[in-house]
Amino acid sequence: MMKHLLLLFSLPFLVSLDPLVYDTRYQASYQSPEGIMFLSYSDEWDEENLKELYKELIQNKHGKEISLLQEVRIQGDSLNGSATKGRFHALTDTITLYKGDTYTNVSSYRDTLSHEYGHHFAYHYIKSHHFPFSEWSKLRGLEDAPVLWDAFWNYSDGNHMWYPQEIMADDYVLLYGSGRKTSKNDLLSSNEPFYQMTQHENKDLPNVLENKELIDYLEKETGVTPDRGRILTEPQLKKVQKDKITFAASDQSQVAIKADITYFQDGVELASDEKLFITSKGAETFNIPLNDAASSLEVTFKILDLQTSAGFETPPEKFHVDSLLSKGQ
Repeated sequence: MMKHLLLLFSLPFLVSLDPLVYDTRYQASYQSPEGIMFLSYSDEWDEENLKELYKELIQNKHGKEISLLQEVRIQGDSLNGSATKGRFHALTDTITLYKGDTYTNVSSYRDTLSHEYGHHFAYHYIKSHHFPFSEWSKLRGLEDAPVLWDAFWNYSDGNHMWYPQEIMADDYVLLYGSGRKTSKNDLLSSNEPFYQMTQHENKDLPNVLENKELIDYLEKETGVTPDRGRILTEPQLKKVQKDKITFAASDQSQVAIKADITYFQDGVELASDEKLFITSKGAETFNIPLNDAASSLEVTFKILDLQTSAGFETPPEKFHVDSLLSKGQ
């Protein structure tokens, strides 16, 4: 009965995707060992580029479902003038990447390809993920979130981050995606790695990188083990002293934590500062200094895994100095 319901509700969505029409006017092609056809409709992408794109695709953790992917296309232009870089076609099991005339190297499509493959992965293993009663929805903590479950008949690009399909695909990027390394030298010379880190599109949802119950569920349902080394948690307040407050870092090595700090006196901003800490082993601590003149401070943390460049940013949190000191002494 459940399978029939899933098919009934999925059909309008699948039909609405307008399956691709086969077009023989491609510029280059490559067939992977799994039988996936890579087709280029851009002068900028030749067979060698397509081979490199295939190498990037298989860096995303996968199982038997990869053999069901039929095609990856690169179109030279945009999708009807939109900013869309990629799209998954569920009815035909194909991925289309757009703006190939502009994005001419594989790294430009890394996260997009991973996200679109995440749709393929999800529709193969977690078919109920776009329903509010699904186990995935429950474990993801979506009960009280303004998730839009009507993508079948009311899809809008402006609401992209609130569709369960898109949430699931970005979860895949963070838990299974190919990732890339960030060097310590880059961190020490620039804030750019934090701006370029791979984050979930929906920053209003709980951090999926610390949802161990969900990670266990995905491994059970798919048979594909997420990278448990990617588990990243928000720094936790540990100790308060007159000149500093101490936080515990994520229990993982090679994680960069940047604290953006703003000091206030009676609601008026006094100064701002930032502190960078890079873990070399698990369960480390780091300090944020207290400003003698400040009555409160606001802290935002950016957490970045140097092995994958995945991370997240915490909402600003305000700490009142008097309250901190009374608790810390």
